[in-house]
Amino acid sequence: CWLTFPRDLAATLRNARLDAVTLSYMQAWLKAKPDDHELRLLMARELIVLGRFREADTQLAAVRAASDGYTAKVRWLRLQWNFKQLMAIEPAARKGSQLHAETLASLRGQDWSSLDNKQRQQLAEMTLLLGNVEQAVRHYRLLAADAERPSDWYEKAADVLLGQGQYLASGRAYGDAMEVVGEPARRKHYFLKTLAALEAGSLHAEALRFASRYEHLYYQDKEILYRLMRLAQAGGNLQQAQRYAVRLLRLPDRGGRR
Repeated sequence: CWLTFPRDLAATLRNARLDAVTLSYMQAWLKAKPDDHELRLLMARELIVLGRFREADTQLAAVRAASDGYTAKVRWLRLQWNFKQLMAIEPAARKGSQLHAETLASLRGQDWSSLDNKQRQQLAEMTLLLGNVEQAVRHYRLLAADAERPSDWYEKAADVLLGQGQYLASGRAYGDAMEVVGEPARRKHYFLKTLAALEAGSLHAEALRFASRYEHLYYQDKEILYRLMRLAQAGGNLQQAQRYAVRLLRLPDRGGRR
């Protein structure tokens, strides 16, 4: 083998973009080193990106037949293989097709613990695109648990739920985002987003209960107090609306007068 290939060829192939020359070298290398499963998987991944599914399937089958140690990686590439093919079909023809069923089965077969963070994010997005909103939201919550900025994932879950008209679940997800941020401006942002989601679903009582837990943070904020007063009015809670109105009147105006 070393008489044919330079010693650094394997590393070079792993870092090269797949073109006709690289592909020919990979094929020649794998004939000489058929047990280089990592390179074979890399080759399959690149072939999937290029839409050369039959060739990719040949490489995946070779790895699967040779070793059980790459099951999770083969399963992940198979999902990408199915998903890319499915997305190439006209949207109206996707649902109900055999490929759609196979892709859903492949999604459910993924082992979350075996995926890296980028793959987990891709899995969540594929799940959402295939219409499984509840599972996508669960994935977003799992991503939040390990994220540097978990609020981003809670907000993403909330946005998706809001788009589906799940106002209570959306409000709770925005509330979760508020709980994990420390900056006052971002807390205020999520506080208002929570109220808006709940009010969009006419869940005034739930919105007022949420507001009551955090209103003490905003007793000096005219914008928030006015928002809460209007919310209480909309929810028919005139006593709570009056309480917010009194606090508003007690705040000094811009000139420092009450």
